[in-house]
Amino acid sequence: MRHLIALLLLSLLLLPFFSQAQGLAQKEQEAYKLLTALRSSKDDTQTQKLHADFKKAMAELVRSKDFFDFPLQALKIADLKSNDQTVRLLTWNVELADLSNTYGGFVLRREEGKERVLVLELIDIIDPYSNKPENVVDTKNWYGAIYYKIIDFSFQGKTQYLLFGYDGGTSMSNFKLLDVLSFTGQSAKFGSPVFKEPKTLKKRVVFEYANMASMSLEFEPKRARIVFDHLSPEATALEGVFSYYFPDMSYDAYVYDYDRELWNLEADVIATNPQDVGERYYYALNQKTGKVEKNRMRGDWMNPSDQQNPDNGTHQAALPNTNDPKESSTKNKKRRRFRLFRKQTNPESYQE
Repeated sequence: MRHLIALLLLSLLLLPFFSQAQGLAQKEQEAYKLLTALRSSKDDTQTQKLHADFKKAMAELVRSKDFFDFPLQALKIADLKSNDQTVRLLTWNVELADLSNTYGGFVLRREEGKERVLVLELIDIIDPYSNKPENVVDTKNWYGAIYYKIIDFSFQGKTQYLLFGYDGGTSMSNFKLLDVLSFTGQSAKFGSPVFKEPKTLKKRVVFEYANMASMSLEFEPKRARIVFDHLSPEATALEGVFSYYFPDMSYDAYVYDYDRELWNLEADVIATNPQDVGERYYYALNQKTGKVEKNRMRGDWMNPSDQQNPDNGTHQAALPNTNDPKESSTKNKKRRRFRLFRKQTNPESYQE
């Protein structure tokens, strides 16, 4: 009886949590239906109306209690959370009939030591054909992008958030960008003077390139640097026309300076592949048992000159057995054939 009473009490305590999670899931489904209709729309007027309805549904969802830790299941939008678990960033795009894009999103910040969560809507006011702003902007004057990576870093003794963004742009060009998210009181700002170049200090870095191209912009945590494709015009006469810029197979990087707390530009760096995650395996036939076995693949590099590595020097080249009469006879025949070939061939007139 006592166990039954304890179980009933536990159920009563957990009931509000289950009810809250069920309510969040239901709100997500309502937003998901609107997003599905939005992405199926072919008319810009209808698209804009559906987008407004979707933003209202998203606002109701993200402002719900306990949403900050609620994992989205049905909604396929960009969803990032900072490493310190205090910032969550949701962004999405809407493609229009002319293949340009408009964007929407929300910034959520959980105040340390408090249950209250600050929720700010990102309002895209920049025309798709206009240049991205160079100055600091707030959530009401957002330029529009999908963020795919967020990195915590320190600037002037405070935590800021490095953002990696993508903008599908127009039918002519695409954009990738590096930006910084910071908070002051109950407001959020985009842009911070942390990108150090030889002659300037940028608040935001924007890359524009041809719509047919693909640009890499990634973070290497081991070296604390942002590595990206260097872009060049397709022809010299097209310099400055960024819709004709392509990666030229060289790489630049912004490297974090821990002392000055800045991202310093370095040109012509050597890019490396990201380290493999987890173990990799291959299958091979065991000559003794005749069975196929699973073997772990070694991914670490061995220095051939390292005398401390026991695996070095174990491989021996297979040399012919000079005591074998058959081997000696075959070798002599090959030599005679080679000599005969040389006598009959004029190297100066030889053609394959």
